[in-house]
Amino acid sequence: MSTWEARDEGKTAELILLITKHTEEDPTSGSTKLNKILYFAEISHLRRTGKPITGSDYQKQPHGPTLRRMPPIIRDLESQGAVKEIEEDYFGYARRKLVALREPDLSEFSAEEIESALDMVRQFWGKSAKEASDISHEDPGWRAVDIGETIPLELAFVARPEVTDALRERARQLASDHA
Repeated sequence: MSTWEARDEGKTAELILLITKHTEEDPTSGSTKLNKILYFAEISHLRRTGKPITGSDYQKQPHGPTLRRMPPIIRDLESQGAVKEIEEDYFGYARRKLVALREPDLSEFSAEEIESALDMVRQFWGKSAKEASDISHEDPGWRAVDIGETIPLELAFVARPEVTDALRERARQLASDHA
């Protein structure tokens, strides 16, 4: 768990629904981009307000940051009939995509939190999964840790440094403190 205790996975699930609902008309939307939008919504909100939206943990994966608890949250949303996951052909590649089957419950969100999420939807609109991944690979948090490790959200305040061994070690320490 990160420094900021997530209120509960319910808020994270509703954030997923919010983003899914607002990206359904984007022909380039899919699970890779969903993870990047979630991550950047969290850290951009953190930079602006000093607090993330949910405080959920993200991990470094080869294609960029991913929500650590995404699979069980998606399973829960599917079992509730809130989303369905589809697989479609995208220029010869299989693309997984969520489809929202209900409106998100935004009662736990501030207007600023919603705006942070929608701002990231706008910034990533029309970008391919590869473009979204490439953008995420410039993020100091993603660069500072190894594959599978938790990305410390505190690194949102680091301005694209050269990733040194000392920064990697500090990131590992922060990640292990939050594990």
